[in-house]
Amino acid sequence: MIFKTFGNKNNKAVLLIHTLFTSADFFAPVTDLLAKEYFVITPTLSGHYQNSVYISAEDEIRQIKEFLTANAINSLYAVAGFSLGGNLAYGFFCENSEMIEKAVIDSAPLFDFPKIIKNHFLKSYTKCLKKIKSGNCDVAKELNKHFNGMGEYQKDIAPKVSFESLNNLVESCFYNKVYKLPEKQLQKVTFIYGNKDIARLCKARLKNCRIHKLKGYGHCGYYREAPAEWVKKFILS
Repeated sequence: MIFKTFGNKNNKAVLLIHTLFTSADFFAPVTDLLAKEYFVITPTLSGHYQNSVYISAEDEIRQIKEFLTANAINSLYAVAGFSLGGNLAYGFFCENSEMIEKAVIDSAPLFDFPKIIKNHFLKSYTKCLKKIKSGNCDVAKELNKHFNGMGEYQKDIAPKVSFESLNNLVESCFYNKVYKLPEKQLQKVTFIYGNKDIARLCKARLKNCRIHKLKGYGHCGYYREAPAEWVKKFILS
């Protein structure tokens, strides 16, 4: 995991976790805005840069905890994550809710699929990655076939992802625990889903949770179209 930080370390901290096949640069449109008030932490997940392997959600959360400890950061104003990053942000929050003021979980596929379904996605994504690595396709268009319009954001990172990482990433995307949080902690969490996002189907698992429904948007759609407005609405408000 590689960490980028922005702003004054003496300010309250905000942790942002990117989607599958992107990097910390996913947050480039909003880091300067957030850094005016907060110390912004944007990791690039393991497996999303050369010579690294993604092992598990637990391993990513461990690395985040180690970074915070090494930098004497004992609390966070907010943790936010998108898609796979939303799964990780949710898991991190649930294990450390006492040190976090709010969590914003956007387009997270918090599913618990049986092995046959996970294998279907793994087969599909492996085929996509093989085609991308062959160099015989338009990378963004190929990714769009599988990732709900995210291709332009993923095209530079996806070719760097190994098949070993992909296998473990699929596990993190499609096998997730839903925690039973005390009401006080549950009120800190906002889930965001567009009505055109297939990830919205996991809402049935999020009983008694605060869910913000966005009409007309797909996967991470509001952030992709209006990142500054997203930040003002969900982080700065």
